[in-house]
Amino acid sequence: EWRHCHEVNNQHFVDHNEFYQDFLIAYGARYIMGARVDENGEQYSILGVLRAVGQQPFDKAEQLAAQRFSGHLQRALRLQKHTQTLHAKAELGARAIDALALAMLIVDGAGVILHLNSNAESLLNNRVCGLSCKSGRLSADHPANSHKLATLIIEATGYPAVGGAIFLSNADTRQVFVTPLPAASPFARDWQTPLALVLVVEAGKTLPPLQLLGKLYNLSPAELRVASALLSGNTPEEYAQEAGVSLNTVRSQLKNLYSKTGVRRQSEL
Repeated sequence: EWRHCHEVNNQHFVDHNEFYQDFLIAYGARYIMGARVDENGEQYSILGVLRAVGQQPFDKAEQLAAQRFSGHLQRALRLQKHTQTLHAKAELGARAIDALALAMLIVDGAGVILHLNSNAESLLNNRVCGLSCKSGRLSADHPANSHKLATLIIEATGYPAVGGAIFLSNADTRQVFVTPLPAASPFARDWQTPLALVLVVEAGKTLPPLQLLGKLYNLSPAELRVASALLSGNTPEEYAQEAGVSLNTVRSQLKNLYSKTGVRRQSEL
């Protein structure tokens, strides 16, 4: 619903109103046509169209034109918000992949590396890890392991797709798992390129869940300590007393936790 200032505010009001006199007219504008074009539970968007001093108010034809393009504006705003949400999820997913204690790669049926996280990149740069990247393809250094790895990748990207694992001969604490990505499904389409997920598991290389969440949401050590206390059943007041900090400090850290993790209350956290 569009509102037009000249239909609501007469000249006497304009002459004595601070918004018009100190802001709008002072910056060269006189008439406003505005509408709330989109809203959700948390925020709403208002669009204002301004007309300069000395010009005529918006006429009926222009008001009808505004009504016509309102729907396009609403769709554009919703697409923008949806895209922002997808970007946020994608960024969180990328951080999740990098935060994993496991080295993770995605390869096609020929072993060509399409994606890898930072742990996998560090592992491949380590010349004694038992794995390497040759011409963009994942391979094992030992010939026997290289053949086994290639076979596992072919099996994981074939039909029916199956997964498997091998131990690397020169590093018996490191195991390589190869699994279909996505898993074999009756809904798979012929045009989709079969992919395989390769995980390299090293003995003793695990990350506690709380630390993993800290990496995902970029939590500070102090915020992690508050989260840990709350998960253990302590109240903010109890944690403040045990940690020797003020309750206001804990509340501030709790507010940061809510903001970073996208929740509104302690139970959601």
